[in-house]
Amino acid sequence: FEFVYNYLYLANLRANWDEVKRQAEKAPQPEARRYVLPLSIDKADTGKNLVTLPYTTATATLRSDETIWLEPEVIFSGPRHAFEFPQINYKKYCGKPYTYTYGLGLNHFVPDRLCKLNVKTKETWVWQEPDAYPSEPIFVSHPDALEEDDG
Repeated sequence: FEFVYNYLYLANLRANWDEVKRQAEKAPQPEARRYVLPLSIDKADTGKNLVTLPYTTATATLRSDETIWLEPEVIFSGPRHAFEFPQINYKKYCGKPYTYTYGLGLNHFVPDRLCKLNVKTKETWVWQEPDAYPSEPIFVSHPDALEEDDG
């Protein structure tokens, strides 16, 4: 809490960069996770995993008190390699199955790369250049796009 609200002021970043990096090492490591929420529930399934999708290891277990316990599938995690502000090709894939998501990569809480993640295979691609600090990605499709990630 203190790190995020105190150290990330521009004045602190400029004045205490080494201290910011030391504190960032203590901060929680962000992950991209997939949760699956079951839409249909039968009380007879108490204690069973309600997720039947073949492409995920996420689980949803109905408990005896009629609550559902969700366990995510981690689809992206790496030491000092965050994946923030995820975006997809919303124009064509909003509410539909998709394969690619794009995110802002951070190292020590400083955005210094753009990442592309295949949410099915977990393969990643990274764009990064020295002294380049991108903002969150926004997918812009090619006018004649044939593939989901053509943009």
